[in-house]
Amino acid sequence: MNLRALLPLDLPCLAACGGALSEGESQFRSGRYPEAKQTFASIEAQSRSYDDRRRAEYALYRGLTLAALGDRAQAGVWLREAKALVDTDPRSLEHEDALRLKEAMEASEAP
Repeated sequence: MNLRALLPLDLPCLAACGGALSEGESQFRSGRYPEAKQTFASIEAQSRSYDDRRRAEYALYRGLTLAALGDRAQAGVWLREAKALVDTDPRSLEHEDALRLKEAMEASEAP
């Protein structure tokens, strides 16, 4: 079987599997905060059906995006949700994301 022939068929699946959550994270990491905000808002209803790990990731990046845009109040809502999920299951976020959450929570508590 020619695996190269199947590769183009797998690419749409890989993109779909990552979906809008990955797109929003990519936009955030690229500093495209308004676009990330819009992407995360567009999948809010869908995110309610995510498992705890994906929901924690969603809440973290939505909160980080809002914080980057200066909306501390709304950022806090999402960061607290991510923290609550991590408090329930510390493995809800990858190590780097858990550190991001910790830093964001500390920054949000600063006057």
